[in-house]
Amino acid sequence: MSLIPILSDEAASPEARVMFRHSERMFGRVANAMRVASHSPKLAQSIFGFIVASLREEITGVLDVRTKTLVILKTSTLNGCRY
Repeated sequence: MSLIPILSDEAASPEARVMFRHSERMFGRVANAMRVASHSPKLAQSIFGFIVASLREEITGVLDVRTKTLVILKTSTLNGCRY
């Protein structure tokens, strides 16, 4: 259980809703990290920029999205994350 609540679409601020909409358009969903970080819009913008830069193939061009996602999953598992 997280110590900071995960924001729902209804509870999000207008700024957070914009980021949620863009996240859904780009990735098909809103990551829980984005929902938690959206309590602070400046933090959420930084995390969103990092997610975009790290996952989109046309930006990095080195690894495909599937491989990047598997790396994220393995790293999370090794660090004891539940996500």
